[in-house]
Amino acid sequence: MPARSFRIVVLGAAFAGLTLGMQACSVDGDKAAPAPFDAATSAPAGPAPTSADTGGEAGNAPTKAPTKAATTRNCTNEDVTVEVSLQPSQGDGAQRGLVAVTNRSATNCTVEGRASISLRNAADEVADVPVTQVNQPGSAAPIVLKPGTSAFEGIKWVPCDKDDVNCSAGNSLSFNLQASTDGPAADLVGFPAPEKHNITMKSLQVGTLQPATQGVVAW
Repeated sequence: MPARSFRIVVLGAAFAGLTLGMQACSVDGDKAAPAPFDAATSAPAGPAPTSADTGGEAGNAPTKAPTKAATTRNCTNEDVTVEVSLQPSQGDGAQRGLVAVTNRSATNCTVEGRASISLRNAADEVADVPVTQVNQPGSAAPIVLKPGTSAFEGIKWVPCDKDDVNCSAGNSLSFNLQASTDGPAADLVGFPAPEKHNITMKSLQVGTLQPATQGVVAW
């Protein structure tokens, strides 16, 4: 083969080898370096951020779960005034009183159940009267008293002759929200004058506190 022809063949083979090498590098480079990630167009789908994730608001959702409302405190004897109004006779031989428990404090408080009522004698002692708690005119339920508002209960007692050994006489009534007897004096409306000691009881029934007077003394 002439020398010139031999050089052309060698150069051609070298050029072909260089071209194949460049193509191989291009393929390897494509595998090693993927196209750049476009956050604006190629972001993976996922749950939308919430206020808990971002620290702010998501739509109209609150940033924190609502907290439970604070429980209103129970009324104490010092929070209230109690008035007992003597009711007209219903012809069954019993006497009745309407008890109004009024919140005189500056804040809301809750009453539930009943205000205990006791007969007091001339020596300002609690008289020995059998007392029965009754669910009249219905079961007890919590009642929130705003300042100046009242809850109501009825009491019913069997009057008696002072000469009866089972009869107790007194001139005042006391109330108690925190115990079953004793407590501060209630204001009496329509009762005999205190000096006569003419409140007589053989037995006493105490109903439940209600938010209104309807039915409270009709039992």
